[in-house]
Amino acid sequence: MKIGTIASHSALNIMAGAKAEGIETILVSTPDRVEFYDSYGLGSSIIEVSSWDEVLDLQLEDTIWIPHGSFVAYIGAERIINSDLRMYGNRQLLKWEEDRELKMKLLSESGLKIPREFQSVEEIDSPVMVKTYGAAGGEGYFIAKNKQEVLQKAPSDKKFSIQEYVVGTKVFVTYFNSYAMNRLEVFGADIRYETDADANLRFDDTPSFVVVGNLPLVLRESILLKYYELGKKFVNGFKSLAGQNIPGSFCIETIIDKNLNIIAFEFSGRIVAGTNVWIPSSPYSYLQFNEPMWMGRRIARELKQLEEMGRLEESLL
Repeated sequence: MKIGTIASHSALNIMAGAKAEGIETILVSTPDRVEFYDSYGLGSSIIEVSSWDEVLDLQLEDTIWIPHGSFVAYIGAERIINSDLRMYGNRQLLKWEEDRELKMKLLSESGLKIPREFQSVEEIDSPVMVKTYGAAGGEGYFIAKNKQEVLQKAPSDKKFSIQEYVVGTKVFVTYFNSYAMNRLEVFGADIRYETDADANLRFDDTPSFVVVGNLPLVLRESILLKYYELGKKFVNGFKSLAGQNIPGSFCIETIIDKNLNIIAFEFSGRIVAGTNVWIPSSPYSYLQFNEPMWMGRRIARELKQLEEMGRLEESLL
């Protein structure tokens, strides 16, 4: 078995985790990125391609591919779903992540609180967040005070959703659903830093929400318990709606308001870039394993255990 991914997003995290568990690695890279990843000692793992589309044509049957945000954005969820790639996790969940109507249906029917959704611009009666479809790291998002502002700013050539703007602290919690250990793990929490939306000084009213990095977060233990329950609801909700399990990493993206209500507004059905802040460990993963355990290593440990148990194929959905 080898572990593979493409050279972006959380590739260093994934590659380091596989190597820590003694698993061979494959890193697919375009020419402009080879030197950078080689500087991290990954030269022997690199397969150079002229375009990301070539990943789908690679004949590497012994490789388990780990999808991440750039993997999905560059190739597309539909093409990944219909490919022959042996991929860890639930590839159908990537489609639910990409389609905002399916995304909010899953969150809502799993029993999570969500922001109000407006089906049309005419329904808007409060400040809103407008989001384009896809895994693009916040690109194209904007806030608007009213429907007139939405009409001025909304792109005419893209599909978008409109949510009530909820005031509070953004908290992104990543989970790991382990088949090998038969448990759900709250793996860590982070806050995203979004270009000039998080700037202290500005002279305009059009902040950008493109993610540039992440900050680690340690939650109050009573709130951590609430997130554990949210994670269980999410897994059970997907099983109820889609009839399928969720192996491995996923993230629920939330806002905690002043009354400590947790409102879920997004999810990611795979490893997220926020897990990069926990190398070599998050406080929660350290408590679970009593050794350094970052998400890339957690994935590799799980795959190794499942292979030893003869259950690897169960997690390649």
